[in-house]
Amino acid sequence: MGQGYSSLTDRNVGAAGSDISELSDYSYEKSLGSARFLKTIRARRRKSTAVVKVFLKPGPGYSLKRYLGQIEREKTALTGVLNALPYQKIIETERAGYLIRQNLYSSLYDRISTRPFLEEIEKKWIAFQLLCGLRDAHARGVHHGDIKSENVMVTSWNWVYLVDFAAFKPTYLPEYDPADFTFFFDTSGKRTCYVAPERFVDSDQGQEGGLTDEMDVFSLGCVIAELFLEGTPLFSLSQLFKYRKGEFDLTSGYLSKIEDPEIRELIQHMVNVNPAERFSAEEYLNKWRRKAFPEYFYNFLHDYMASIIDPNSRPPVSKKNKSQSEGDHRINAIHNDFDKISSCLGYEQSGELGDSTQSYKSVLPVHLDIPNYQRASLAACRRPGTPDDGTLIVLSFVAGSLRTTSRTSARVRACDLLLAFAERISDEAKLDRCLPYLIALLSDKSAVVQLAAIRTITQIMELVVVVSPVNAYVFPEYILPKLKDFAFHENPSVRAMLASCLASLADSASRFLNLAQDLRGQGVLPNADPEAELEIPPESTYQQLFDIARNDLVNIFQDFATTFLTDSDSSVRRAILASVTRLCVFFGRQKANDVILSHLNTYLNDRDWMLRCAFFETIVGVATFLGGISLEEYIMPLLVQALTDPEEFVVEKVLRSMSSMAAIGLFQRSKTWELIDITARFTMHSNLWIRQAAVSFISSATKWLSPTDLHCIVFPIIRSYLRADITDLSMATLLEYLMSPLPRPVLDQAVTWASKPGKANFWKVAQEQKVFAFGTTEDYVIKTGARETIGSALRKLPLNEEDESWFLKLRQKGMTIDDEWKLIILREYMWRMANSKSRLSEEDPTLSLLNNIISLKELGITPQTIFFDFSKATQEEIEHVQQKARARPYTVTEALMDASRTIDDHDRRGSLQRAARRYSNSSTIRSRLTTTQVLEGVSEGVVQPPGPSSNVSIPTVALNGSSTDASTISGSPSESIIQQNHALGHRSSMISLLNRGKDKAAAETATISANAFGEVEHPFDAPSPGSYASSIHDGERIMHSKAHNYDGQDPHVLKLLDNLFEENFPIEMLEFGPAIVSHSKRQPIKRSNGRHSGQTWRPDGNLVAHYGEHSGPCNRVAVAPDHAFFVTASDDGSVKVWDASRLEKNVATRSRQTHRHAPGAKVKALCFIENHHCFVSAATDGSVHVVRVDYSSSSTSTKYGKLKLVKAYQLPPLEYVVWMEHYKADTKSILLMATNNSNIIGLELRSMKEAFVLQTPIHHGTPTCFCMDRRKIWLVVGTSHGIIDMFDLRFLIRVKAWGLPGMTAIHRIALHPSKGRGKWMCVAGGCGQGEITVWDVEKSQCREVYRAGGGKDSGKGYEAWKVDDEKPEGILGKFAASPLLEPNASGVVDRGVRAIALAADVAEDSRDSRNSMGFMISAGADRKIRYWNLAHIESSIIVSGLDIEEPKPTFTQSQLTPTLTFNAEKAPQIENAASVAGSSRVSSKRNRSTGRPPRSTVISMQQQQLLKSHLDSILDVAILEVPYGMSISVDRSGNILIFQ
Repeated sequence: MGQGYSSLTDRNVGAAGSDISELSDYSYEKSLGSARFLKTIRARRRKSTAVVKVFLKPGPGYSLKRYLGQIEREKTALTGVLNALPYQKIIETERAGYLIRQNLYSSLYDRISTRPFLEEIEKKWIAFQLLCGLRDAHARGVHHGDIKSENVMVTSWNWVYLVDFAAFKPTYLPEYDPADFTFFFDTSGKRTCYVAPERFVDSDQGQEGGLTDEMDVFSLGCVIAELFLEGTPLFSLSQLFKYRKGEFDLTSGYLSKIEDPEIRELIQHMVNVNPAERFSAEEYLNKWRRKAFPEYFYNFLHDYMASIIDPNSRPPVSKKNKSQSEGDHRINAIHNDFDKISSCLGYEQSGELGDSTQSYKSVLPVHLDIPNYQRASLAACRRPGTPDDGTLIVLSFVAGSLRTTSRTSARVRACDLLLAFAERISDEAKLDRCLPYLIALLSDKSAVVQLAAIRTITQIMELVVVVSPVNAYVFPEYILPKLKDFAFHENPSVRAMLASCLASLADSASRFLNLAQDLRGQGVLPNADPEAELEIPPESTYQQLFDIARNDLVNIFQDFATTFLTDSDSSVRRAILASVTRLCVFFGRQKANDVILSHLNTYLNDRDWMLRCAFFETIVGVATFLGGISLEEYIMPLLVQALTDPEEFVVEKVLRSMSSMAAIGLFQRSKTWELIDITARFTMHSNLWIRQAAVSFISSATKWLSPTDLHCIVFPIIRSYLRADITDLSMATLLEYLMSPLPRPVLDQAVTWASKPGKANFWKVAQEQKVFAFGTTEDYVIKTGARETIGSALRKLPLNEEDESWFLKLRQKGMTIDDEWKLIILREYMWRMANSKSRLSEEDPTLSLLNNIISLKELGITPQTIFFDFSKATQEEIEHVQQKARARPYTVTEALMDASRTIDDHDRRGSLQRAARRYSNSSTIRSRLTTTQVLEGVSEGVVQPPGPSSNVSIPTVALNGSSTDASTISGSPSESIIQQNHALGHRSSMISLLNRGKDKAAAETATISANAFGEVEHPFDAPSPGSYASSIHDGERIMHSKAHNYDGQDPHVLKLLDNLFEENFPIEMLEFGPAIVSHSKRQPIKRSNGRHSGQTWRPDGNLVAHYGEHSGPCNRVAVAPDHAFFVTASDDGSVKVWDASRLEKNVATRSRQTHRHAPGAKVKALCFIENHHCFVSAATDGSVHVVRVDYSSSSTSTKYGKLKLVKAYQLPPLEYVVWMEHYKADTKSILLMATNNSNIIGLELRSMKEAFVLQTPIHHGTPTCFCMDRRKIWLVVGTSHGIIDMFDLRFLIRVKAWGLPGMTAIHRIALHPSKGRGKWMCVAGGCGQGEITVWDVEKSQCREVYRAGGGKDSGKGYEAWKVDDEKPEGILGKFAASPLLEPNASGVVDRGVRAIALAADVAEDSRDSRNSMGFMISAGADRKIRYWNLAHIESSIIVSGLDIEEPKPTFTQSQLTPTLTFNAEKAPQIENAASVAGSSRVSSKRNRSTGRPPRSTVISMQQQQLLKSHLDSILDVAILEVPYGMSISVDRSGNILIFQ
């Protein structure tokens, strides 16, 4: 009844051959054997094959219904049994019945006699599975009835299936009539009988009852015995009858051949004649646990292998991984679980990390990249496994799965696994179980797989130390012929890998040859070929001659080496250099000179500097093996010549190789002197590595010299390079006392000079020197003189004009008189290096092609220009762009945290609660709550600010994706409950955890009995929004095909254009209003009379408007980008909009619009969105509001609509914004905010997410203001401690910090409008009271000082102090002792400048902004507004704040230092007090005579003057240029004054 029998020839099935045509899905392929009861056929169905059992009915009325029903019940019962394979289909026709099951290639009967033969542990594994299969079948009430080795199917990975269940066959057979046994059970004709003896009964006895467990146990015991007896059947029919009568002894006959006593006892117990004494299959598994079967069979291996093999346990495959086959899945599973497998199989981790001295360039030994598995190198880890080691079982599983893989990555991982498991198996198993599969991988199409296969083969062959006779010729007959073609492989990486492994393969082949010769000497391996014919002459026995075989092996590897040494690709030649030393030993000295050294000499002229480096890394071993003659005649001249290589890395490698040779004493005594003289000059080289390598050589070379040589020869050579005489020539001492080297700029300039010497006399001497001509003379003479001698030689050298000009350049680069002798000793080196550079640095033609611009026309590519039209975007597309901009990326960390909270949440009651927890947990890190996303992933809403503006409603997106209003979510998030009722017990899919908060439904799985196969989106494959990776994501439709002129249909191009459309879509237009044109800086500022004076604009001091709507201090004033209006912010929580056009005619006294924050909040920061009528205000409650001003203007009128709260943002409690600015970077709109908690937050306004967060050190003080350069590359932040921190906005790092000498708070920072090329900034505060300082941010130097009248010098100068050099406690200590921190200290009132505004004016006859003239408006606690003309300081004036009788001051300029300009306001000269008093009396008499103004007039004039000036400290100023030039100032009393 088996699937096929090797002893039977194929026969015609007869009538069954025509019956098979009745099955439409199956086609006849071949007959697997013919029996009288059932005929077996192999049929093909699509791409698979099946086994069909055919029962021919004896007549047309014969019914098989009773039997088919029984088989159908067995099929249902056996579903889920891992080691049983029932019939999948049962069909009955009028003429026959058909039983169909899956076809498996090999039965246990065939597998026992197939190479490689089963090992002991594999036999136990098969027996264990058979018992498990029988146990599970009996537990379901199913009996087999015909267990034999032909009915046990074995896969290529040794997984076992019981097949062809035959409960329909007769249970009892007549004892004296073997015809029934032959008809039903002896299908092979071998008379083997495994039927239980109790099933044979006398014909007179009754034959009632069905099959029992004991009957199957007996048959299984016979199969297990046949397995361990290497295919010898336990019973024939006659022997079974004798055994039944007690006339046949199993122990002395067969069972004694089984070595394992536990297995022998198990079989003997299972085939007991008395069925009552037999156990059940489960009892056998329990009784022989840890005896016949190791423990890991039970608690790990069987369940683990079943989980991988079972297709139902395989996770759903995404579309991206759709090409992954079953073999890929299995190998990946073993690879990922290797640490668990090794632990369960009892692997002992050595904890070593391998040979740390191994070169990183070497491919051997292989260090495997297996997750969570740290191991030493293979040579160190090689150890024999225990008898019960299950490595071979898992290895067979990997090898069996290898043939069905479809992915390159799986095959590469399989190579790593085979290598890892090869450590634990025998050498014979390495060659029989691993090598054939690796050789098969050599024919793979992927070069990566071929690389892994070559490397793995090489490493495994290194591990083999014992060879069986059958594998003695594995190298010449199997491995080397397969590798022969790879020497000419088209891929240089494959050739390089084989070249790297060549030496190891040669050593392994030589070892195998020695082992074969040893076997021949023992008589195990015959001297003659057993398959040789007699006609062949005796010369054919040359293979058995060791010398001839060795010579053939050397010739093979010589061909390999010659091919690789002369390869056109430099990477291959670099790879073969790693094998050169071992190849020299393999070839012998004579052949190494002829084959290796003759080719290596050509490498020094190669353009690839990495090849030259590799040469010198290898040459030490070659020189050691070849000896002194080859070293001095061939190698040393090349080494000395290479010291002038243009690549300094090569020079360092030359010196290192010479040091290694000197350390082992390869140089003769006289040659050592000469080499020390040559290399000592490199101690003055600018390269630190070269200096260390030169010192290393000197230290190594002197170890072999006598004290006489050291004092008489060596010390005179090296004394010139030392600062003092020394007695110890160790490397540490030499490095400590070396002179300083030649500066790098000087060396580079000298090399440039040497490359084009012209008529210079300096280099003519270098052309005659022969310092680097090694071995030109027999007698050595010291070539290096003392420093004084060398220096005087330079002075005596006749220098022409060209020499003088170049020496002038060298001195400008930093060359001193002490460096001149260093230039002399390195002169020949530099001259030769410059010449070598022109020779070796010629551009490679292949590289020149890549470095040039590639013409698309030459490639046949016609560029196409795509134009976008944003006006064609539909409302749906606009909403899609907005939603994508607001989409919050859901990270893996948050998904796992969410999964840990919701894994047992079956009723889904906490969806909103989990979202709220996500916010609360993330806020402890640094989460910011945006009003447009209250509960991210659940809904989007708005935080309604209390007060008049609380009625602003923003639509939100609910869970189902429909648009709702924020008011529909009532109560707190924790009170919201979502009810979901399902008919089945659904549970949330883990994969959907990463998709929460998106607009697609989450995938769910239901617990139903059917096997469902589906495709879900891989959680980690979701690309970031807007990236090109998302453009090829399946399932996304093209959104914006009508918005561009591309008419193609390529989906990748369309998705790319979609992403470009979304990335560049002006989303600000939708939220912040239409873009506006900023006020031009190239037009002169208009005067109040509408004319241009031709000079820098200056206010006249005329009060235009006085506003007093604010009820609290007015902190900030900001002007719109087009100067159409300005806004002010106050402590009363309001931001007011003022119309600038009303300042020209019909001056209005009221604001046009007002925006309010929450009650009690004070607005401290204010700025405008770049190029939009939209401002951002921030209050002390942590709120940040983005408000759009609905402004429209025509030629006749100006209209202001209602203010609209566009976006809002909330900082954590007790944190608020103190300063902010807005800028655009690429496609991002960044709001940069400085908070009172020393944080600098970059908020992306499109998504209201933090783009970055910078932090100023807390001990530097609280940030007060900041300033960015015009290109938004750097940022400077001023603090309350007078410290300036500078950040790089490109890399988001703090660059440096410096402190202002006054150590007082910095109030304002602004760029200088006309000087410093954007690198100078004006700082108010931080120095003396009333002073404004201008600092160069690049050099941290003060360039200008502007001191107002009444200002005081801090007495500390204007030198910045280095903050980064101070410890935090030291900085805090300085401010702790500051008198400004003492509340009762005298003179602590800050009278300094609190606000500055800078701008530039363009002359009327110039429209170039580069000719602009800068000016500055300053104000502060003295209530005066000053105008500073930055180009002509004498034109500066006080705009407001002078008393009636107070004289106008003058402004002067002086130069304190060559780099520091001092500008000061000075009061007019006043005579001494006596003269003043006398003059006042004279003037009073004159006034009385001329008539004094009445008192009422004086009071009126004073009142008018007070109304025109600020009465409290001025907190901010701004410059308004439309409709004409004006200054805006706000003060602490809430008043706003505008002067023209």
